[in-house]
Amino acid sequence: MHLDYKTRWNSTCIMLNIAIPYRKVFEHLGELDRNYDCLAADDWTFATNVCEKLGLFYELTELFSGTKYVTANLFFPKVCEIKLKLNSWGHDEDETIRNMSAAMIEKYDKYWADIHGLMAVAVILDPRLKMTMLHACYIALFGEEAAGKYVTEAQELLTGLMKHYHVKDQESVATSSGGAPSTVSAAAVLSIFKILAANKKTTSFVRSKNELDRYLEEETLPHDENDYFDILGWWKLEGARYPTLRLIARDILAIPITTVASESAFSTSGRVLSEHRSRLTPKMLEALMCSQSWLRHNLKGIKMCIYNEFFFINTWTVYCNY
Repeated sequence: MHLDYKTRWNSTCIMLNIAIPYRKVFEHLGELDRNYDCLAADDWTFATNVCEKLGLFYELTELFSGTKYVTANLFFPKVCEIKLKLNSWGHDEDETIRNMSAAMIEKYDKYWADIHGLMAVAVILDPRLKMTMLHACYIALFGEEAAGKYVTEAQELLTGLMKHYHVKDQESVATSSGGAPSTVSAAAVLSIFKILAANKKTTSFVRSKNELDRYLEEETLPHDENDYFDILGWWKLEGARYPTLRLIARDILAIPITTVASESAFSTSGRVLSEHRSRLTPKMLEALMCSQSWLRHNLKGIKMCIYNEFFFINTWTVYCNY
């Protein structure tokens, strides 16, 4: 059995998730051994209910804590899912669940106003979701009448970011040019002429439709939660048509929602660099930490299969012996 820790809710979720399928085994053990204190039927029901609710946060924690892929575009729909679940738990039959839901909603609302703006922008920058998913989430949270206001605010926020990034882009171009060059070839003059001529032809079109309008008018890509989508790769290739939006996507999509990754790195370094091994160079310390991470990642699936098989065989043996 996987033992739980009082200060780690995820360990409780894992313990219950392993124990609940073997409910009949524990009940049979309680019938054969009078000294064994087995859970009552109501306790098993409550444990199943709690495990189901903790499972949602466990899955989302694994998603949000990922360090090998970009997840900012997935934050908003998942955070909305949490709020909808919390609202439904407020009508649960168990009083403990209802009280827990009320406390969690209060904490949720405390941080909602600070984060939902950038999370909404990240959704818009996902070519599979765009404004459609944003509108759907706001309708589910606040109703159809109020949803339009929040969608408009998110679009205005992205428009403001485009102006800011466009100004920055112009400043970088002006700085790099640094005035008229000392020598300019005829080919360079012809190249500049072609660029200016192309800009002149598209000026009227750009005024009527900016990058954001053209991006939103394009059809969304097929969306499947089970399929991996390399959103940064899409912006790297397809995003060349939207240079300003691509700069925004590069910064917004890489924003982490938790500090788990950085805290985990500090914890790992503390175990590697101890008082008995304190003369490692930064380069060697980084090599050791990366090697450890790679080895554990390659063996993770194999270890879990061996552990589950070992646990099942031993449990079944004990059951048959009784």
